[in-house]
Amino acid sequence: MNNSNGIRDRKVKKVIEYLANALYPLAPEERLPGFRTIMKETGTGRRTVGHALDHLVADGLIKVDPKKGIFRIKPAEKTDEIRLLHWSLASLEEGSFISILFENLLKKAADSGRKLTIENAGNRSPEEIADELIKHGISNCILSGAMNSDFGEFLQRKMNVCMELLPRHSANKVIALRDSPEMTVLQFNYLRNLGYSRIGYIHFCGDDISLYPVQVMRLLDYYRLMAENHLYINPDWVFHCTARYTDLEEGFQKIISSVPMPQVLIVPGSALKYLYNLCRKYKIKIGRDIAIFSCDNSNEKFNPEVTMITNDPKNIAENCWQMFNALSHGEEIKSCYTKLQIRIGQTVQSIKK
Repeated sequence: MNNSNGIRDRKVKKVIEYLANALYPLAPEERLPGFRTIMKETGTGRRTVGHALDHLVADGLIKVDPKKGIFRIKPAEKTDEIRLLHWSLASLEEGSFISILFENLLKKAADSGRKLTIENAGNRSPEEIADELIKHGISNCILSGAMNSDFGEFLQRKMNVCMELLPRHSANKVIALRDSPEMTVLQFNYLRNLGYSRIGYIHFCGDDISLYPVQVMRLLDYYRLMAENHLYINPDWVFHCTARYTDLEEGFQKIISSVPMPQVLIVPGSALKYLYNLCRKYKIKIGRDIAIFSCDNSNEKFNPEVTMITNDPKNIAENCWQMFNALSHGEEIKSCYTKLQIRIGQTVQSIKK
């Protein structure tokens, strides 16, 4: 490409960006600025403006009537297409919880003759996301892991169907399939039935605790349940981990040096490989010296096998798809919670006498 062509393309792009901003607030059939206004606002000539308009006409966004002006048109709706927008902070590698969940949703869509496209929402605003979806005729979306309710509330007004999957906020403006709030309660009851009273808690808060409200609520439940059952909490039994677990050894040393030491630790699944390594390093036998109860599933196999409480990603995908189809058919449904199950391993044994 020669320099003159490059300059022309940059000018055309400038006009397209100007028109895209003018398009967004308009309803179909509303008029855009005329040629002279566009030329004046962008500092370009008639030919450049003409090229930019040709692009938008080809994209099905506008129509140009030489006598009446330039108008926004409604793009052809792609009723068989669904956009899955996610804000996942977890791994998407093969075999991970999120990847299994998304793979099952892709299969559900394909089996139903629909196209599901998965896209990371990144740092875009609700307005930017809505503009992109509308531009491509997408009117059905699933929001996975949204950090606040702005996206769901905004897109619900713009889309035919919008639902949330495992949101990280607590607002109830949009139909959602949420993480069960009962995880810590179920863990606590399970441990108490086995005779445990000295219960420690390793809490995952990443590098920004505000991004993990579900984990914060689980930790608060831990403190509440311990207090309600008049159980002692040693401050050294509770440790807050950052995303990379570089500080876990420091916390683990405090835990195993405490007197008395906790009988069991409730831990995030992502911490398991580090904990197993630390137990080997400090000659702590898991399941005998200290029990470990994982909050989440893990892709790795551990010896001894981990006792865990977890969601089933396949079950979540099935429930999400049923909810989405119901909304697509105009049915009135309510938000609901995922189902939890305890998988019994060898890391938590009965200590009742």
